[in-house]
Amino acid sequence: MTIIRPCDLETTGLENSDEVVEIAYTDLAQAGDIWGLSARSKQTFIRPARPIPPESSGIHHITDDDVKDAPSWADGWRMLIETPNDNGKIIFAAHTAHYERQYLDPLIQADWICTWKCSLRQWPDFASHKLQALRYFLNLPVDPDRASPPHRAAPDSYVCGMVVLELLDHQTVETLLQWSSEPAVYTKFDFGQFDGKPLSAADDGYMDWLANKDHKMGEDWRWNARREIERRSTAKRKEALDLLLPAIAGAATVVDLENWYHGSGPYLAKHSILIGSPEYEALIQACAERKKMLVEGGQPQFGAAS
Repeated sequence: MTIIRPCDLETTGLENSDEVVEIAYTDLAQAGDIWGLSARSKQTFIRPARPIPPESSGIHHITDDDVKDAPSWADGWRMLIETPNDNGKIIFAAHTAHYERQYLDPLIQADWICTWKCSLRQWPDFASHKLQALRYFLNLPVDPDRASPPHRAAPDSYVCGMVVLELLDHQTVETLLQWSSEPAVYTKFDFGQFDGKPLSAADDGYMDWLANKDHKMGEDWRWNARREIERRSTAKRKEALDLLLPAIAGAATVVDLENWYHGSGPYLAKHSILIGSPEYEALIQACAERKKMLVEGGQPQFGAAS
């Protein structure tokens, strides 16, 4: 039996050196074609090696007193691989799963669903894709008691599970796993001078910086910039092709075609239509067809007047 296990970790901070202070999960199990969420979440505190900073307690409200008798991470993480039977397969899920995975990948070899990445693709027009925002954008039928307080492991794993259920109404598990394994797909900027604007708003120079130069925005943004550059290049090639094909079809003589071919290099290069590309092949095919038609049908003669 396959279980989807939305999980959440609360930590002492956001740096790689920070430690886990709470873990929880809320399972989804399948009956026929229907997925259902467990009536209970499983949770445990984790005792870190160092005191919990007050600024972190101010977010999740977990204190040193809460964790003083809890298991260490070396023992506590094992609850995440418990299954009802020895043959059960676990697919893990988390919102912004790369955060949980930095702690769990060295310990658990598993497939992951990232509800943040999946929500970016499924609902690209939402103003926010944060977990608690999705709860309200999607009007999820959550149990308020189970969903509160936010920024605690059990409530957040429960809300994550509700988002997974909603995603499964639209996509298969296989699609969610595929989306989760790929870079996050952005449709608008969430930083800098173009904050809140679509990727198309940025000029080519800015996109080149984001795609190819040194910065700290991350590989997902680098991938999205390259994707946007290719989208623009594709649009430019299509626009050029839409202009050139009718012109070739209207060529009056074979000489016209030859003159166009020999003089077209700079224009084609400007629009990224290169030898061997589909667009270039379409143009050559159109030239060949027009030449054949002119040769077989007779060309207009433009000799000197008698």
